[in-house]
Amino acid sequence: MSHVLELRYRRLLRAYPKDYRAKHGEELIGTLMEAARPGVHRPSAREALHLLAGGFTARVRATRAYGVPPWADGLHLGVLIVAVLTFARLPVLPYFIYPVWTALGIVLMVALVRGWMRVAAPLAAVAAVATSWPMIPVLGSPVLALGPLYGDLAPVAPYWVVAAGSAVLAVRRVGAGPTSGKARWRGVTMPARSSWWLLVPLAGWALQLTQVPTWEPVWVVARSGVEVVALLLVLAATLAVRDGRWALAAAVYLLPGLVYLAENLLVTSARGFLYWGVLTALVAASLVTARRVHAKA
Repeated sequence: MSHVLELRYRRLLRAYPKDYRAKHGEELIGTLMEAARPGVHRPSAREALHLLAGGFTARVRATRAYGVPPWADGLHLGVLIVAVLTFARLPVLPYFIYPVWTALGIVLMVALVRGWMRVAAPLAAVAAVATSWPMIPVLGSPVLALGPLYGDLAPVAPYWVVAAGSAVLAVRRVGAGPTSGKARWRGVTMPARSSWWLLVPLAGWALQLTQVPTWEPVWVVARSGVEVVALLLVLAATLAVRDGRWALAAAVYLLPGLVYLAENLLVTSARGFLYWGVLTALVAASLVTARRVHAKA
């Protein structure tokens, strides 16, 4: 029976990063096996929750970008999230309407993932200005529309958030060393992030290919649920890492949404206010928590 119990504990340990398991896995297994009562067929709820919480904390701490300050790490993550979600909603399939614009978006997202902020910043600026062209009278009429053109503030807000954040990260002062984001000719000022982020726009485009009506209530509710769960995890991660990087990333993500709310304030329903209120409250709670744990550190 102890063998079965050990296998169950090892499954729970998969929540920990690989390097952490290599160093401490056997020690944790031994401790839990010693604490287990004779005849127990599975870990108690308390033991399982403690193990999962420890795994979550170790996982979150392992994702921190070392060699850069928390504000830069959080800003980079927030800008990347806004970028991949914005281009995931860009109408690309099943009709390839904006080939040049899609290519620009792919290069921009790759640059953000790789930390090439001095490449990402000008591309993001071009995207922001191009989408806002009808709103800038001094530019006149667009000669060639490479991508979507908007006359309202809300649709262009994500592009300007990405442009502003990329510009800040591109010009920030970086130190020396392999993990510090040392700037080279290709514009590396931030450590690279996981390439899995590039699956987000691919998944969005694949969903377009199925022509699923994502505006239906079931999809809207599902998206809202995912956002709430994600922001709850941000709050938990803020407590785990004891700094504001995750809270700042969530605030950057929420900013374009608040611009949309402000522009559509008079036509927003009670459900809309509830939705934005919950998201804002969770982000605010994360920011307050980050400030408090930083003050105690």
